[in-house]
Amino acid sequence: MTAPPHISAFTSAPLILASRASPLAMAQTAEVQHALQSAMGALPTAITPLTTQGDAELNRSLAEIGGKGLFVKTLEQALLAGQADAAVHSGKDVETALAPDTAIAAILPRSDRRDALVGAYANLDALPKNARIGTASVRRTAALRQHRPDIEPVLLRGNVHSRIQALEAGAYDAIILAMAGLNRLGITADVHPLAEAEMLPAAAQGAILVQARMPQNLRQKYVQAHLAKIHDAISGAEVAAERRFLATLDGSCRTPIAASAHISGDKIHFRGWLAALDGSKIFTDEITAPVGDGENIAREMGQKLLEQAGGILP
Repeated sequence: MTAPPHISAFTSAPLILASRASPLAMAQTAEVQHALQSAMGALPTAITPLTTQGDAELNRSLAEIGGKGLFVKTLEQALLAGQADAAVHSGKDVETALAPDTAIAAILPRSDRRDALVGAYANLDALPKNARIGTASVRRTAALRQHRPDIEPVLLRGNVHSRIQALEAGAYDAIILAMAGLNRLGITADVHPLAEAEMLPAAAQGAILVQARMPQNLRQKYVQAHLAKIHDAISGAEVAAERRFLATLDGSCRTPIAASAHISGDKIHFRGWLAALDGSKIFTDEITAPVGDGENIAREMGQKLLEQAGGILP
């Protein structure tokens, strides 16, 4: 892979966005590019696609090879090396600890945060006994086992299209994917959204997060100023609360954790969920509070569920 060009110190250079090379990641980064151009007129931008370790190793679960952070680290390295101005991520893939001297500079208006059952069956109850369900998520696996203990979750990784091809080939009775990704790729056939009451989404699911260097020079200040113009305050506050809950639980891809914050007017409704890997124990709570208290209530709920859960966390 040819390394992207080093960024000029001058603000006239194109604003370079690092992206995973998958079709969905490129579609998300194109959304960021379009938002920047809409907000700033003829702002020159460019996308640098990169292959991450998480994309390259598909025969093992993410927990086995190092976690969701593998989707992020390669992009962070490009950012820190000055090969990109910003890195574009799926919100649910971004761990709570970011690379040093970087921050989330913008969050776009959030897409549908729900999960979806993809296949011939309209809902989880309609699945045949002992159905094989493709997923790579410990959260989805635990939720499936809670709802239908007979279901057999089977490892399924790869990009969205390859997963759907595996379903069509008969390897699974159904698969579970994120609605946001399906919508961004224009996939609608045999897609059945799952209500949050049935399967609470991952923290920041459906959100596009843009990471950038903390501004220490003219170029970085220029980048931060542009990214600030595409930040959605409501989505940002919801995601901040969900990520605070995740951080309190020290969550990783090895722990089934879900969180969803909804802002309406001056109120935020927050629901958190923590489970044993096999779905045998579930700990959940929800609360409504003033918007400004979102991160505080998320932290307090995380502490409460952690105490209730005792030693179930890996």
